Amino acid sequence: MQFLTWLLGRGFGRERQRSIPVHESTRPAPGLLEARAAAEVRARRLLLRLLDPAQRLEFERYGYFAVRVPGRGKFWILPSRVFNVLHSATGHSYCGTPQTEIPLSDLMLAQKLLLENNPELFFAVANHRLELVPGSTPEHSLPERVMRARRSPSRTRTRWSEVSMIPQVNRPR
Repeated sequence: MQFLTWLLGRGFGRERQRSIPVHESTRPAPGLLEARAAAEVRARRLLLRLLDPAQRLEFERYGYFAVRVPGRGKFWILPSRVFNVLHSATGHSYCGTPQTEIPLSDLMLAQKLLLENNPELFFAVANHRLELVPGSTPEHSLPERVMRARRSPSRTRTRWSEVSMIPQVNRPR
């Protein structure tokens, strides 16, 4: 009993508020957020200039655009930093990001240019994962479905230890 009292007094089993020191190095430098916002504005202008008219219309309407890759088909470039290149035929998402932080519009433009001009290099370095089962969603709604799924809160998972192995008996009410 004394041990339990000692443990609870130390904060075990309950949340304890701690003051975490904030070091100067963790605070953003003055003007850093403004500089990043200005860089994104410039990057977006450049992206819009280099998109063809159909891509520009699609980007302004939905926030993403399609790129045709010779010999591989249609890919959508989504407004995300990871796994933002979605293949329409297979449902695979690809992720090829630089080692330094760049504006999102610059990332989307770099991926567009790489896919259109040197897709072998893009696919050689990109990570990929299956985002959707092929054929489960109409092709035109794939990007919206992926973005909606990423925005939704994650579902609670049930552990096997929480599932009863005893069959339920239907009782009359």
